[in-house]
Amino acid sequence: MTIDTLDTQQMSLLTGKKVVKIIMNYGSIIFGLKHIIEQFEFIENVVISHGLDSGDVERMKPDILMLQDSIAYRYASQLAKWKSNGIVDHIIVLYDKDSELRVDQLWKCQIVSYLPSYSDAKQLLIALEGQLRGFSIIPTHITEHIELRQKSQNSMRLLTQNEQRVLKLVAAGQTNTEIAQAMHLSVRTVETYLNKIYRKLDVRNRAEAVCKYYQINAH
Repeated sequence: MTIDTLDTQQMSLLTGKKVVKIIMNYGSIIFGLKHIIEQFEFIENVVISHGLDSGDVERMKPDILMLQDSIAYRYASQLAKWKSNGIVDHIIVLYDKDSELRVDQLWKCQIVSYLPSYSDAKQLLIALEGQLRGFSIIPTHITEHIELRQKSQNSMRLLTQNEQRVLKLVAAGQTNTEIAQAMHLSVRTVETYLNKIYRKLDVRNRAEAVCKYYQINAH
């Protein structure tokens, strides 16, 4: 679910009041978020802090934990453990620059909802209700990035072990002759592997293949 496309009328009323904890280093922003979220009918309390205290979170067990991206990266494994143990069921990462958002790192820790820290009341309402109803909250442009990356990863799985090794050596800057020597193959065989790699990765040349390789292995 994306915060750009969901209509608030599609969300039915939630039962029971919810507790939200927000953890951010930015004073003015965190107080602004608290003020907005406290106005929602299904919210009982909003607790804020400028740092993550594990004991406090485990005692509180908030319905939704919202935290700054830099804090999420630092405590990613702890957050994943909390989700697995039911300490916190819903986590939303707040970010400033989407270009710096480490989506892949967060996904590995079961954190799949992201929201700009400057979100307005409508975006926050949609995000919180959606999260409580089991949706992932992802801005459209980030969804497109994830889909592109998954497509690239699926393409890489089509490569045989030898093709993957050839591509890795190409990305390392080795020539066809050097690759042939390293893999005990003929240069013609290496060229055949490269042509198959280009076709499977949907690229036109060596440079594009290397770019695709680093795109897939960037995280």
